[in-house]
Amino acid sequence: MADIEQVLNFFANARFLRLLDEAGRRRLLAEAAALTFQDGETVVREGDPGDALYIIVDGVASVEADDMGTARAVAELTDGSFFGEIGVITDQPRSATVRARGVLQVMRIPKARVLEVLKDYPRVRELMAKVGVARTEDTMEKMSLAADLPPSAEGVIPDPEDPHEDPEED
Repeated sequence: MADIEQVLNFFANARFLRLLDEAGRRRLLAEAAALTFQDGETVVREGDPGDALYIIVDGVASVEADDMGTARAVAELTDGSFFGEIGVITDQPRSATVRARGVLQVMRIPKARVLEVLKDYPRVRELMAKVGVARTEDTMEKMSLAADLPPSAEGVIPDPEDPHEDPEED
């Protein structure tokens, strides 16, 4: 993003940020840092402190959660999506790892700034909290479903070598 007006325009169209007026977006932007990550780089790591909110400006991010020592992709985020809201709002550690898939450009907004701005926008804070709860529930459901599946079902492809699986069975 080249200048502040372009960034503000992006912020005005980003999913939850469009619920803020221009003054609120400017306040968030005042401490936002533009960051670029290369393919495979970790943006945030599960278990780390939730010290910032991230908004995807350009690119794709993979959200991964730990499943008994194995990283399992649970979501994909694209332009305008945000992440890190759970840690910012609840003071809980990061609930997932987010990695760049290809070149990823994000805006990083420090927790203190987000909380300060959201004090004046309780509806936006409430919506962010609901998104966080929904994401947590979705991740837990995906992890639970994965735990119930045999290893050969990971790609929804039956293992022809397993005598206990019948690919024709529904």
